[in-house]
Amino acid sequence: MKKQRIIIIITASALAMVGLVIMQITWIRHAAQLRESQLKHRVTMASYRIAYRLSKDSLLVEAIAQQLEAHQTHHLQVPIALPEKTRIDQLLQAEFRYHHINLEYTFAIVDKKHPQYAGTCETSLKAHSMCLDRVLKPERAELRVSFLNPQQYVFSQMWGMLGASFLFIVVLAAGFVMTIQTVLRQKKLSEMTTDFINNMTHELKTPISTISLASNMLRREPILAKPEKIIHYSSMIHEENQKLQEQVEQVLRIAKLEKGDIQLEKSPVSVHEIVKKALSSIDLQVRERNGQIRCYLNALRHEIVADVNHLTNVISNLLDNANKYSPEKPEITISTHDREDGVLISVEDKGIGMSKDKQKHIFDKFYRVPTGNIHDVKGFGLGLAYVKMMVDAHKGQIYLASEPGKGSRFDLFLPYQ
Repeated sequence: MKKQRIIIIITASALAMVGLVIMQITWIRHAAQLRESQLKHRVTMASYRIAYRLSKDSLLVEAIAQQLEAHQTHHLQVPIALPEKTRIDQLLQAEFRYHHINLEYTFAIVDKKHPQYAGTCETSLKAHSMCLDRVLKPERAELRVSFLNPQQYVFSQMWGMLGASFLFIVVLAAGFVMTIQTVLRQKKLSEMTTDFINNMTHELKTPISTISLASNMLRREPILAKPEKIIHYSSMIHEENQKLQEQVEQVLRIAKLEKGDIQLEKSPVSVHEIVKKALSSIDLQVRERNGQIRCYLNALRHEIVADVNHLTNVISNLLDNANKYSPEKPEITISTHDREDGVLISVEDKGIGMSKDKQKHIFDKFYRVPTGNIHDVKGFGLGLAYVKMMVDAHKGQIYLASEPGKGSRFDLFLPYQ
């Protein structure tokens, strides 16, 4: 998938997610406003019943009227005796309970003739006032009820709705992020696969061309009369055939490991002997580049239980990797060390090294550290992936320490058993 198309898909999906969240928030606000409107309606209905029941309680009305006369224009909130205050509170509780209004509240009788009185009876939840004009004559008093935290009460009635909305948004957001990660991962895998195919084509083309050239030379009559030439060209064919076989085997090993088809043939082996065997196969390549390999076999206990063939391939791959990524005169050091429950094998070079970002992908299949030219370092990008799989199969561990321009060090730990 092209980069531009991926950007368009991500942008469109992100905008859709943002739009969905905005719509969800708007819907919740409308739902809250509807709940608040319903609550106001219940409070209003309760007010009518409270005023009606007050008008029927002549003793309470007379007591309030006396308090108004006694404190005329002296207090905005008229002091009420405890018996009358308790009676009003009981009345409010009964009506609020009947109308399913479960809000905390305070109340007071307000003198409408007081100089500080302003406005008419309010109907907001925070300061809901009930005019007592029909209850007390003349029209000079109101019962003011103030509800505490009405907004909190409204939202508390919507916890189920809010929780479900939040859960759906989180699930959608998580799905969106996972989808984007999958798309980017697939794009990266596609690029790495293309890189692998290009490298494989390049790597296989050279031995095939050499075999074709050598076989053509062998068919010429002048060559048939020269046994030394026949031996030379047949040797070339044999060597290039071996290279082809090794490259194909490397790809097949990775495929079998991923499927779990490879069975390890473990037996007691000497790590030092395996290191020596791996060194013998790469020593000539390093010397041809005027490089050198230092070997320090420091481990006193170096026998472990492992698959000798796969372990030899693992160390050979690490040495080959150190050689390939050393641009001039390779300087490679391999050493062994004792650990409490196993052997540590270190392979260190002074090559190009790599950044922290590249180190995260070094054991990924098909991954090759960029060197500026796709073909200046040979390989399919499978060597270290194979190393990691085999180390895991032996229940070992592998660590990488590297700095750009200073080289890399692979520490391979293998348990005794």
